[in-house]
Amino acid sequence: MNKQFKDYNFQKFIIENLEKNHIEEPTKIQYETFPLTLEGKDVIGKAKTGTGKTLAYLLPMIEKIDASKRELQMLVLAPSRELSLQIKREAERIIEGTDILVEAVVEGMKLEKQLERLKKKPQLIIATPGKLVHIIGLKKIKLHGVKTIALDEVDQILEQGLQDKIFSIVNKTLKERQLLSFSASMSQEAREILNKLMKEPKFLNLDHVAPIPSKIEHQYIVTKALKKTETLSEILKTIKPKKSLVFINNNQNVDRFVKELKSAGFMVGGIQTRTKNQDRQHLLSSFNKGKLKVLVTTDLFTRGMDFREVTHIFNMDLPLNKTDYLHRAGRTGRMGKDGVVMNIVRDREKFILYKMMKSLNIKVTPVNISNGKIIPVKEIIDRKNTRNYKAYKK
Repeated sequence: MNKQFKDYNFQKFIIENLEKNHIEEPTKIQYETFPLTLEGKDVIGKAKTGTGKTLAYLLPMIEKIDASKRELQMLVLAPSRELSLQIKREAERIIEGTDILVEAVVEGMKLEKQLERLKKKPQLIIATPGKLVHIIGLKKIKLHGVKTIALDEVDQILEQGLQDKIFSIVNKTLKERQLLSFSASMSQEAREILNKLMKEPKFLNLDHVAPIPSKIEHQYIVTKALKKTETLSEILKTIKPKKSLVFINNNQNVDRFVKELKSAGFMVGGIQTRTKNQDRQHLLSSFNKGKLKVLVTTDLFTRGMDFREVTHIFNMDLPLNKTDYLHRAGRTGRMGKDGVVMNIVRDREKFILYKMMKSLNIKVTPVNISNGKIIPVKEIIDRKNTRNYKAYKK
């Protein structure tokens, strides 16, 4: 029998809001960790993107919030502004209709505006470590009431050299607090740091859990065009996707791809490391609102970005590893919707693609453009054979 959210005695509003958002059954990492997190144990959860890690820690945290107390009770630390805001949106869906307040403390927002919001005394804060330490230093946030701290993607936080800030934040909370860590990767350094901070943590490695929803279709097309953008343009004109993300490996090529696609008549923008934060937010907002139909980016922006209703992913370069492939693919097919990942490859790249797909246990279908449609190569061959057979019979 499949586990249900009601089996964990979550409060009624949590169950109702999950149902409203068509979230019907716990994922494996959720039902494996709920008994531990709800009991108050320190937990380290490792699982691929798209397996439901965010709700694995958010639901138990929200369950334990005392809505009658106007003080900070739950804290989530994340490596980026984008991921923090995405987590905040997830939390807002679950607390809808309650007196619980959630707030984000992140870079790129006016300090006065953030301090004004903090006066409302949110019970749940999602923050980037640097910004949180700054506001704690201003004595505008008190951590004495924090019951649980969750670290989302701890490896990424450590890559930014924020180890001291994590220790500073955690050490300002009461010793009997609970500490949770959920991430897609777990370095030895991260394990050692978590073991120093945690009390007898339970470690769950769920790398074997498949993250890709069955509604995502994986395809590839072999291009012989001088530039891959020529093939991409032809595909975009053929299928007219509602919204698509175009992934390339090299940051410096983003502007070139955007220029080439614009000259072909597409509503396109690009985000890369040199893109200013204000411009990045404007581009992301325009894309999410549908003003831009195509967004070109790199693997730096696969994690944490809240790309809404993306129907197609185009890999112009094959990612450098299978984890990055999963992160890219995880930007489509969200909330049970259909999605397509299209790999545009040279003939020499087919071997690399097949090797990667085999290791991920993903079926990838070769396709081509025929009569104004994208169809599997097998169908084209079958049609050709049928025509040849009919001609032969005549």
